[in-house]
Amino acid sequence: MSYSKPGSKKRQDQLKLDIGLGKQIEANFDAGEVSSDGGLLLLRKADEKLELTKLAALCIKDERQGAVRHTIEKLFRQRVHAIAAGYEDCNDVARFGHDPMHLLDQGVLLSGTVCLASQPTLSRFENSIDSVTLSALQSLLRHAFVRTRKRAPKVLRLYMDTTHDEVHGYQQLSFYNGFYQTYCYTPLFIFADCGFPLCAVLRQGNASPAEGALRALKEIIKDIRLSWPETSIELAADAGFAVPELYEYCEQNSITYFICDGSHAGYAYHTENTVRDCKAIFEEFDGRVIELKKYAVPVNPKDRKRAWRQREERIRFSSKADGRMQEHFEDDLAIRRYCEFLYRSREWSRDRRIIARIEYTAEGPNVRYVVTNATGSYAKRIYEKKYCPRAKCENWIKELKNYLKCDRTSCQEFEANQFRLLLHTFAYVLLWEVRRKAAMKHSTVETVRLQLIKVGVLVKETANKVRLSFASNHPWQKSFRRAWLFL
Repeated sequence: MSYSKPGSKKRQDQLKLDIGLGKQIEANFDAGEVSSDGGLLLLRKADEKLELTKLAALCIKDERQGAVRHTIEKLFRQRVHAIAAGYEDCNDVARFGHDPMHLLDQGVLLSGTVCLASQPTLSRFENSIDSVTLSALQSLLRHAFVRTRKRAPKVLRLYMDTTHDEVHGYQQLSFYNGFYQTYCYTPLFIFADCGFPLCAVLRQGNASPAEGALRALKEIIKDIRLSWPETSIELAADAGFAVPELYEYCEQNSITYFICDGSHAGYAYHTENTVRDCKAIFEEFDGRVIELKKYAVPVNPKDRKRAWRQREERIRFSSKADGRMQEHFEDDLAIRRYCEFLYRSREWSRDRRIIARIEYTAEGPNVRYVVTNATGSYAKRIYEKKYCPRAKCENWIKELKNYLKCDRTSCQEFEANQFRLLLHTFAYVLLWEVRRKAAMKHSTVETVRLQLIKVGVLVKETANKVRLSFASNHPWQKSFRRAWLFL
């Protein structure tokens, strides 16, 4: 509903509210050029510093003919910056197409006549990418990572993991995955220890965890060693990547690896005595007895499940007077020991060092194994300081999926979906750089976006300048200023 009167512009009806203040509250969308994305130029500054958009445009071939209104560079920048600002779908451009900050971010003045690219234009752009371009964009991630360091690090640690992107249609190469119990894709990510993504490879839905991992690792090692030939490289991964081919490649290329492996009788034979020692200590302090058979496996496998259920019921039925929730977990007795041994399976070409972590609780023994070619040091340090930090990789993937919506792989063609995954990864890189410069090391990218990007601003254009007026009491203006100055 709207109305107009002589001498005034057509405007919407006012929004009114009376909450007993003695004065009526009136609201309307008539403040002028106000944007909720006031920190968008921080992304532009990070982009210019890393040269992401500039170099990405060189990777993408423009086959359009005739007059071109939006260059490849502008299309790429608009899409990536919009994703970083929280607009993950091409359809969202209809909502912010005339936003003053998005226009400024694209180098367009408010008084100009140029507008942002439309949803059909962006969709055609996403579906025009080929495999050669995708390979070049993957290399661009490593190039951008090198640019973030002033000097070569002594040691570069890589963390590898995979996840799934559920599909809701008949996208190319989407299959049913029995592990995730859904139709999906299974992207592979490799991160540096600082959280920078070095590769984001989309794979078919029925791919095994290690499928394509060696090929992706080879590309990363090649690019990294071209820039940093003297840097030592370490790799940590979970049990899904415990394949002989990966071991062999790392050993031949001087890469120190720490890869978890599943339990089997061969490993259990070497840890049996340590498990029984832990059991004896646990029974001495706790009194509960779980009978073990050969290789220290519980005689009754239901014992662990029963102990877990009793423990959960005890916690959930306890009252507040019984103590905080954390105290229940702190009070649980756990005996932990470490050991190591050499082992050689039928598929292996040599003996390899195995680190075993044994933890004995009321649920029984819990043993984890890590295969490594590291020499020296001791088992506890290798497991806790070298392998366990790999778990941070899961948090970085969660940020990509939950906050940047990298699982919006809804295009029909597989290559278009791979390009979408890379667009979201580049958006993550920009937020990662802003977070680093703002000294917000332990914040999630969503926190960075809410505190530094989604900031209200009044935009005023005069004859010789564009003035941005932020709220005087913005709570995080110190971090904003720091990011602006150091980018």
